[in-house]
Amino acid sequence: MRAASDGPFQWDFVTPGLPDAVFDDAPGFSPTPMELRVMLLAHLRPRPDSLVWDVGGGTGALALEIARLMPAGSVHTLERDPDAIELLERNRRRFGITNLHIHAGAAPEGLEQLPPHPDRVLLEVGRPLRDVLVRVWRALQPGGRLVISTASLEGLVDATDTLGQLDARDLQVVQATVHRMQRRGSQARLAAAEPLFLIAAERPGSA
Repeated sequence: MRAASDGPFQWDFVTPGLPDAVFDDAPGFSPTPMELRVMLLAHLRPRPDSLVWDVGGGTGALALEIARLMPAGSVHTLERDPDAIELLERNRRRFGITNLHIHAGAAPEGLEQLPPHPDRVLLEVGRPLRDVLVRVWRALQPGGRLVISTASLEGLVDATDTLGQLDARDLQVVQATVHRMQRRGSQARLAAAEPLFLIAAERPGSA
């Protein structure tokens, strides 16, 4: 693994889980912790040639993880915040990723910018509103997978209620919290990151 000062970042390992520190961040924007990214990727199950929608890109940490694992596929991320878009572009250039495409806009209207019929969708929002979720679900290929991440209980209820009405298959809900050791002088303690709800589902039909 090359340090940031050595030029473009290089990850020489076959595993996902890029270190948090290798991503550029900004006030109000920090990468999804590495351990949570690995869990989200495991539930998303992208294929080598998947077409992935990432709705709500943030720093781009998760989108970059996905894109580098499937060079024959493509990731299209939709982000409405100009500062986040700038951050996404910086991180994309730093990793030399060419199959990550950034679109400026907000869901649901901005979804029209994305290529149709994704087979994997990642929805990263504070509260998945029903109309956004329904639009995403209708765009998803039969047999495709949807993974929602939200930190709010309201988002969890919205997502599970709506997916139940859409007859989602293999619906899974996980609450994940990462604790990391921090040292202050001679003292060590475990500090928790913000808990995350992960909701995964598959659209019925042939893959």
